Amino acid sequence: MSQVDRHLSGQASLATGAAPPARLGGAPSAGATIEFVGVAKRFWKGDTPVDAIGHVELVVRPGEFLGIVGPSGCGKSTLLNLAAGLMLPTAGEVRYQGHLVRDVNTRVGYMTQKDSLVPWRTVESNIALPLEIRGLRGRRKRELVAHYVELVGLKGFERHFPSELSGGMRKRVGLARTLVNDPETLLMDEPFGALDAQLRLLMHEETLRIWEHSRKTIIFVTHDLAEAVLLADRVVVISARPGRVKLIKDIDLPRPRDVARVRFDPRFGRLFEELWAALGEDVRRGDENR
Repeated sequence: MSQVDRHLSGQASLATGAAPPARLGGAPSAGATIEFVGVAKRFWKGDTPVDAIGHVELVVRPGEFLGIVGPSGCGKSTLLNLAAGLMLPTAGEVRYQGHLVRDVNTRVGYMTQKDSLVPWRTVESNIALPLEIRGLRGRRKRELVAHYVELVGLKGFERHFPSELSGGMRKRVGLARTLVNDPETLLMDEPFGALDAQLRLLMHEETLRIWEHSRKTIIFVTHDLAEAVLLADRVVVISARPGRVKLIKDIDLPRPRDVARVRFDPRFGRLFEELWAALGEDVRRGDENR
């Protein structure tokens, strides 16, 4: 692997579990995968403080699909960065399986808004990148890559370069690269926001299929309220900045879910309306303040 590959993939490798084990400390607590305990995060713009997150109390349960929605700038992505250990809270604690997150949490996989594929690497070599950083070579690496190529529906495209793929296929490569190290938890930050409506439906089907097979814990951040209702077990509404938990709603739609039909279920409409009642006020306020 070239030095350029290493440089470009450095941040991605931390999120896909290719780095050394995360430094987690403190006494464990039972019954939670991730806990945000009185978490606040402040940034500085010159001499001006910007409070991205206020006082967040949130427990993410083992194996659940948790959706997070909120107006722009409310700290949704910041919560994921804190869970990944890419930053530390200004106040409060973030715990992973009961232990304090003190450094990069390599027990999670992080799928960001951009696919960040290396343009001169093929589908299979992009997927293999975190394995190579981890030092895995030979037959085992090839077997893992082939498994995840098939899992995300890219068999036959192994030798294609990113420029030869559609947007949806590039997202599948990114998802496979996130999954190849078998992380315990997936953090997904608006991963399908740039796709058209048809491709998003396909990626929703793919994500639910993989989740139903693996039952990994997933935190899925989105601006699309309907997407959150469609995918999640629970949806968390975050208030306008500084972000706080405004509402947590159980999504009682039956599984497995048919992504093309579930929107016509009367319960879907009721859930959407209830969540929009909590979200809409902050969205309108933010639009008026622009």
